[in-house]
Amino acid sequence: MNKSATILVVEDAPEMLELIAGALEDQGFAVVRARNLADLRRCLPWAKADVILLDINLPDGDGLAAAVELRLREKAGLIFVTARDAEEDRVLALEKAGDDYLTKPVSVRELIARINNVRRLRDAKAVALVEIDGWNLDPIRRELFRPDGSLLPLTTGEFNILAALAAARPQPLDRDFLLDVISNRDPRSVTAHTVDTLIGRLRRKLDLPQGGGLIITTIRGAGYALSDAVEGRAEK
Repeated sequence: MNKSATILVVEDAPEMLELIAGALEDQGFAVVRARNLADLRRCLPWAKADVILLDINLPDGDGLAAAVELRLREKAGLIFVTARDAEEDRVLALEKAGDDYLTKPVSVRELIARINNVRRLRDAKAVALVEIDGWNLDPIRRELFRPDGSLLPLTTGEFNILAALAAARPQPLDRDFLLDVISNRDPRSVTAHTVDTLIGRLRRKLDLPQGGGLIITTIRGAGYALSDAVEGRAEK
C-alpha cells in the first residue's frame, strides 16, 4: 500500500527526522521533511501529503494547536509522533485532531502499520455526502450540518464515533469497536470511559429542542446505535 503515498514528517530533531524519513523512503514512501511549523506551512500547498506525522513539541509553536488548524482545511491523515506520553495529552490530541498517536521511540514496523491503517480509514471515508434524516455528514471535510444547513462543530473523536454509528445504522456498535475507531487500539491512548464521555457530548450536541434531533440509543449488552430523528426534544 506504500506506492505513490506521500508522508509529510514534521520533526525538529534532525537525527530523528532523518531516522523516520529514511525508514519510510526505504519502504517506498515519498517523504517531505519539515523541521518546524513554518516549514510545515510552506510545504502544505505543494506536498499534497496523504499522511502527516506531527510532533507536538516544536520550536516555533504548539503542534496540537497547529493540528486543529490542519484538520479544518487538510484531508491528509494525521498521526502524532511525540515524546509526550501522558494520558491527558493522548486523549486531547485524539479528540481534537489526530487519527492516531504514537510515543517515541517508535518502531518502524509499527509506524508503517499505523500509517497504512490511517490511509485505509481515510480512503473509506472519501465518499459522497451522507444524509441522515435531514442532517448532512461530510466525511471528506469531516463536518456535520444541521437540517437548517448550519455547521455543528465536532471534535475529531466525536466525528469519528458519529461517522461509525451512521455507517452501521441501525445496527449497534459496541464500546470495543468504538474504542478502536478513536484510538486504533493503542491501549495507552484512551479507555472505554472515553467512549462514554464522547457519546454524552454527542447526545447534547445532536439534541434540537425544536425537533429533528438525532438520537444515540444505548442498547443493553450491545453498545450504541444511531436512531431516527425525533419530532421533539431528544431524550438522553
